[in-house]
Amino acid sequence: MDTWLCTSFWKRIVPTTIWKGYGPMQSKCIGMRDAYSTLARFYDLTIDVDYDEWVGYLLALGYHHDHTPHRVLDLGCGTGNLTIPLAQRGYELTGVDISREMLAIARTKADALGMEIPFCIGDLRSLHLPGEGFDTAISGCDVLNYVTAEADLIQAFQAVYRHLTPGGFWLFDLNSEHKLRDIYGNQSYADLGDDFAYFWDNSYEVAQTICTMDLTFFVRTAEGLYERQTERHLQRLWKPQKIREVCTATGFVLHACYDFLTLEPCSAESERWQFLVQKKEKHP
Repeated sequence: MDTWLCTSFWKRIVPTTIWKGYGPMQSKCIGMRDAYSTLARFYDLTIDVDYDEWVGYLLALGYHHDHTPHRVLDLGCGTGNLTIPLAQRGYELTGVDISREMLAIARTKADALGMEIPFCIGDLRSLHLPGEGFDTAISGCDVLNYVTAEADLIQAFQAVYRHLTPGGFWLFDLNSEHKLRDIYGNQSYADLGDDFAYFWDNSYEVAQTICTMDLTFFVRTAEGLYERQTERHLQRLWKPQKIREVCTATGFVLHACYDFLTLEPCSAESERWQFLVQKKEKHP
């Protein structure tokens, strides 16, 4: 799969004579539930990540902090790229995501491996799962960047607190300021697959610390046409100090913020911050 940093060369890739969606692109700001309605189909083809390394890193973080997981809640599990490898290692997993499309793919992948993993649709901000609590929660691949209001962020932390047993750990990562402002920033990208192409235009609002990502897909149909579909994704910067404040307010202790895939402290040069927080035994 070829990837380019691009500006406006998309007409050379998808000829105008075979468009199915004519006229100017009209993007709308959609909720988190719909943000992956189209991208879900191509997510595993467009994201080049070593998930085995990621899983190993999360487990190493737990061991480094004297924590061994047993029952793990994967919040924002997407297509199950962390859920399934963890379950294959013998841990008891439950996956939750707000996107029905992503969950459908996760279930299909688990079924193909003969694995029975509960995958539940749910909003992190208002999640209420029945049954026993979890000793570990994970949220991989910038899940919390999609929470763009501070009140919603607090609700998300409160929901995770409800689902963790006392002393339970939550491991999550965030795109850093450097990543959102300088790497995504006001850049444009394109990716070409066998039956699709997509174009990704970013803009970063410094005052709001929000990165807007407009994605345009051209998907080949059975008739050989290309159907155009659009999505808008919003990610907000949450700095470590704000995460610390929210932890204090919601009954968590922030143990560490690392430069992703390392045990080095996070820095201004980090592209992704890895957080490890723990539910207090008691919270007033």
